[in-house]
Amino acid sequence: MAAPPANCRGPMHEADILAAVRKSKFRFLPAIGQQYGVSDVALRAALRRPQRGAERAISEALRIPLHVLWPDRWDKSGRRLVRRGRSSGKAA
Repeated sequence: MAAPPANCRGPMHEADILAAVRKSKFRFLPAIGQQYGVSDVALRAALRRPQRGAERAISEALRIPLHVLWPDRWDKSGRRLVRRGRSSGKAA
């Protein structure tokens, strides 16, 4: 589908992902949810914070790799970089 701008180093902006959804055959997030069995609430949440299943559904629906959509959450091999609800630092 749509590729991010060449100068894009961080995650794709929420508006860019929504624009790609609107240009796709799905047109709206709830349509992706119906196809992939994910709630539209989870899909909307994935635009702002980690939601493993919703991120995968968006990625597959748009045919854009996870590491391109969210390079701060996924590496090129498809492994998760962040874990929802987990702190990477130790408590003081």
